[in-house]
Amino acid sequence: MSETKATRAAYGEALVKLGHENDKIVVLDADLSNATMTMNFAREFPNRHFDVGIAEEHAVSMAGGLAKQGMVPVAAIYSTFLQRSYDMILQDVSMLKLHVVLAVDRAGLVGEDGETHHGAFDVGFLRQAPDMKILSPASLAELREMLIWAVEGQKGPVAVRYPRGGDRGYSDSRWDSRGGSLVCHKKGEKIAILTYGILINNVLEAEKLLSVGNIHAGVYRLTMPWPLDGQALRDAFAGYDPVIFVEEALHGAGIGEAVGAILGEKTVCRDLGSAYVPHGSLEALYRRQGLDPESIAALAREVLEA
Repeated sequence: MSETKATRAAYGEALVKLGHENDKIVVLDADLSNATMTMNFAREFPNRHFDVGIAEEHAVSMAGGLAKQGMVPVAAIYSTFLQRSYDMILQDVSMLKLHVVLAVDRAGLVGEDGETHHGAFDVGFLRQAPDMKILSPASLAELREMLIWAVEGQKGPVAVRYPRGGDRGYSDSRWDSRGGSLVCHKKGEKIAILTYGILINNVLEAEKLLSVGNIHAGVYRLTMPWPLDGQALRDAFAGYDPVIFVEEALHGAGIGEAVGAILGEKTVCRDLGSAYVPHGSLEALYRRQGLDPESIAALAREVLEA
């Protein structure tokens, strides 16, 4: 099974399991049942699945209405199409503090789906919605656990954003919400690298490259990129200078500025830049945007030398 299908299958399996356990769970999608794997839920629970067609605005607004009536809606929508629903996220979900779970498919770079499909904006506009929580799994196991937590353990709006290929390298058997939103993968000396989502794979590879040159970088990951736990960040990075923060979002459309506001001038941010990212393979685009392991390691060396 390809990485893309494995990611969607993990999500689809988790939805079906939740559906058997709770008859208030309903699933919505926007003409992409096969792509988002909500088709599995639809087969099991045809009366609790709603394909609204290419109308993402309606999907989110309807999800808010269902939540208002006591249902637990999960709306599965591509990141790049979710932006059409910005107004509904604010006024039909967030403002009313409704428990709607947004399953944000194809978050981050999508490779050869093309320029229009990169999920490079969702973190920026989702975090503007008051009370919104954003989860970003780095493995299939985490995707399942985070989806379950978002559905069963929350009362307000939650977004679980997952990539086109979600099982590349890093693996963790279980995610525990009680462990906080910041994970330390490796403690280091002087310099640290912070990220979220599957970009942790590139960061861990960058740390290996740095260690060859006797640079021992700390590696940290946000499992919940929003809201940020300011005190946890200040405590974790008190002994590091600089702190390099990397993310798959266009400049100003992620959380780099917010991380910098907490950690101060020692923060160095690397993102997708300020221009639309073109079509290309995932590996080629990582290199182009400076988010491949070699580029991240080079940035760390450059900052240390400066």
